[in-house]
Amino acid sequence: MTTILAADLAAYSRLMAADEEGVVSRLRAIWSEVVKPMVRQSGGRVVKTMGDGFLAEFQSPVEALRTALAIQEAMESRDTDRPEQERLRFRIGMHVGDVVALDNDIFGDAVNVSARLEAIAPVGGICLSRAARDQVKGRIDVVLRPIGEVSVKNIPDPIEAWVIGSDPCDVYGAAATLPAVVVMPFEEIGSEDEFFADGVVDEITSALSSVGDISVIARQSAFSFKGRIVEVRKVGRELGARYVVTGAIRRSGARVRISVQLNSALTGANLWSQRYDDELKDLFDLQDRIASHVAGAISPSIRASEIAAARAVAPMERRAYELYMSAFPHFWAHRSEENERAIELLTSANKRDPDDFRALALRAWAYAQQATYMWSETPLKSRENAQSDAEAAVLSAGEHAPSLVAIAAALGMTGLDHERAGGLLERALFLDPNSAWGWMRMGWNHVYLREVPEGLAAFDRAEALSPRDPFLFNIQFGRGYAKGLVGEYDEAIKLVKLGLTAGPGVTWAYRDLASFCANAGRREEADEAVEALMQSYPGLTIRRVVDSMPPATHSRHQGFLEGLRRAGVPEG
Repeated sequence: MTTILAADLAAYSRLMAADEEGVVSRLRAIWSEVVKPMVRQSGGRVVKTMGDGFLAEFQSPVEALRTALAIQEAMESRDTDRPEQERLRFRIGMHVGDVVALDNDIFGDAVNVSARLEAIAPVGGICLSRAARDQVKGRIDVVLRPIGEVSVKNIPDPIEAWVIGSDPCDVYGAAATLPAVVVMPFEEIGSEDEFFADGVVDEITSALSSVGDISVIARQSAFSFKGRIVEVRKVGRELGARYVVTGAIRRSGARVRISVQLNSALTGANLWSQRYDDELKDLFDLQDRIASHVAGAISPSIRASEIAAARAVAPMERRAYELYMSAFPHFWAHRSEENERAIELLTSANKRDPDDFRALALRAWAYAQQATYMWSETPLKSRENAQSDAEAAVLSAGEHAPSLVAIAAALGMTGLDHERAGGLLERALFLDPNSAWGWMRMGWNHVYLREVPEGLAAFDRAEALSPRDPFLFNIQFGRGYAKGLVGEYDEAIKLVKLGLTAGPGVTWAYRDLASFCANAGRREEADEAVEALMQSYPGLTIRRVVDSMPPATHSRHQGFLEGLRRAGVPEG
C-alpha cells in the first residue's frame, strides 16, 4: 500500500513543436532542481521521469500532498519572464492503493488510477481520488473541491474525485463562467471531397457561437486536428475546451447520413448523440437545418452537464456562477417550494457577485412565475419584485440572449408592455436563433397581443428545437390558450390536457381548463377542473386570479375570466 503521484506537463505537444530543444533543457532543470529534491526531502521516491512527466511514491499521503503542493508552487514561480503560453505547468494525480514492485519500477491499478486522475487535474493543480482525499482531509489546510464521479479509460468503475487549483467547472483553464466547446472536423465517408463536411462544421460552429452561455473554440484551432485520431480528453486539454463535438458524414448518391456526438472533455463520456438522414438536394438548406438542430440540442445538454458540475460543489463553496446554474432544476420544476428555492439560490448568487446580471434576470422570471402561478399570497409584491429585477438586469444584459429571454418573460408575465418584451425577444433570437425558450416566450408574447397564428408558429419552432424541453408543457398550454382566444374551445381543452400530462402537478393550468370547459358548455368537465383547482388553491377567487395572472388575461381577454365565473370561481 502506497501513495502515488503521477504528473504530466500540460500542452506538451504544443510546447515541443514550438521549442523542442528549449523545453527538454528546461525539464531537465526541473527534475534536478525541483522534483527530485522535494520528493526526497519528504521521504518519497521518484520512480521515474518520462519525457513529459514523472511518477513518485510516498509512504505518507499527507507528505505526498504537501510535496505535490510544493512542486506546483515552485513551478508557479519559474519562467515568470515568459509569456503564459510558454510557461511549463504540471497536472498531478494522486491515489492511495496497492502496487507491485519490480526492480525499481511499480505497477498496478493504483498507478493507472493516478495517471488517469492526472489527466483530469487542473493545469497547475492536483486531482485526488476518494482514497487519497480521505487520508488527507482535515490534515492539510487546503480547499478540496468535489467534481463527482468520473469514468476513466481502462478503469471499470467510476472514480470519485476532488481537485485543488482551478474551480472544478474550469479544469481546463477556460473561463469558469463560460463553458468552452470545440466542433471537431467531421469525417466524410463515401466522397472524395470534404467541402460538404467542412460546411456542416462551419455552420454548427457558427450556430453555437450565438449561444450566450457557451464559448466556442475557433474553427482554425479545431482543424489543426484534422486527419488525426485523438482522444476527446486530449483535445480538451490541448484546446482548453470542456466539451467536444464530433461527427461523421456518409454519402450515397443523393442520400446523406450525418451522425453527431457531444462528449465531455473532462470524463470522455458521451452526453448526447443524434443521427440525421436526408437528401442532398439544396446543399445550403441542408447545412442550415442540421446546424440548427444540432445547436438546439447541444445547448441544453451542456447546460445539464454544467448544472451537474455546479451541484457537485459543496453549497458553501459555490461561486455566483455555480449558484446560478444550481438554481435551474428548481426553477423549471414548477412547484411552489422549488421556485422559492430557485429564488434563494439566485439571491445568494447576487450577494456573491452583485454584478452578475444573469442571476438577476433569472430571478425576475422566477418572481414572475411566483405571481402568475398563484404561489404567492402577495402576488402584486411578486410582480413588483419581478419588474424590479428585470429593470436592473436589462441595464447589463447586453448581448446575453438567455438573460434577454428571462427579462422579456418577466416583463410579459407581469405587465402590458408586450411591444418592449417582444423587442427583447427579437434581439435574443437574433443573437441565438436556436433558443427554444426564446421561441416559447415569443409564442406567449404573440398570444398576449392576440396574434394567434404567429404565436402558434413560435410554439412549433420551440418544440422542434427542443422536443424534450422542461417547458414542453408550457408550450402546450400556450397553444391551448391561443385556441381558446379564438373560440376553438374543444381544441384548447385537448391541448391543456396534453400539457397537464407533460407536466403532472402543474395545477395552476386547471384554471385554463375550467374556463375553456365552461365556455364550451362542457359543464361536468368544468366542475371537475374547478374542484381540482380549489384543492390546490383553497379559497381562490376571481380577484386573486386577476392579481396573479398576466394582466393581458383580464385587460385584453375578457372571455377567459368570464369562463372562470361560469365555472363557479367566486368573485371575492
